[in-house]
Amino acid sequence: MLISKLVQTIKEHYKIAVAIALCVFIAIVGVWIYHHKQKQLEKPVVITQEQAKSPKELSKAIHVTEQEAQEVISKKERTQPIATYYTQAPTVEVAAEQVKQDIAHSNPNVPKAVTEESDRIAVVANTDEQKVDVYKINLNKVHKIKAGVTLIDNKAYETIGYQAGKFEVLTHFNGQHLEGGSVLYTVKEW
Repeated sequence: MLISKLVQTIKEHYKIAVAIALCVFIAIVGVWIYHHKQKQLEKPVVITQEQAKSPKELSKAIHVTEQEAQEVISKKERTQPIATYYTQAPTVEVAAEQVKQDIAHSNPNVPKAVTEESDRIAVVANTDEQKVDVYKINLNKVHKIKAGVTLIDNKAYETIGYQAGKFEVLTHFNGQHLEGGSVLYTVKEW
């Protein structure tokens, strides 16, 4: 009964059904492509010491903006690599490539801190000290979708928001009706 009614409705509105199916298909393909590209960006990358010191070179190597690369460099100078891990190799460059492969394949000998999820992983062949440094890089997320509840005069409103950088837009709903909105700007972060 229910299936025959659904088939009848689709026959009557086949153009809308095709459009909806096409939109769903395009959305699924888009999400799959985005997810695939993100996974490619999250793979470990071997970089040289020179690249690790130059914002322009680092930005190309780990696929970030030059400003983000500069932030990574300044933080790198103040921090230590996340783990110490020993491996046998004829050169530091070969060792760096081996560490990259071990991280990519989740080798059980690699420290757990190295295989935890992050936005980028930089494997640096440190020829000065004859070692390989691994840096986990978590980028600031500039786009955020938010959901929550706002309470005004003992009335609860569903709230949906979008944040891009320092700007934030919130919309407040009461059931299905839009009741208002807010626009916010972040003045200071710490």
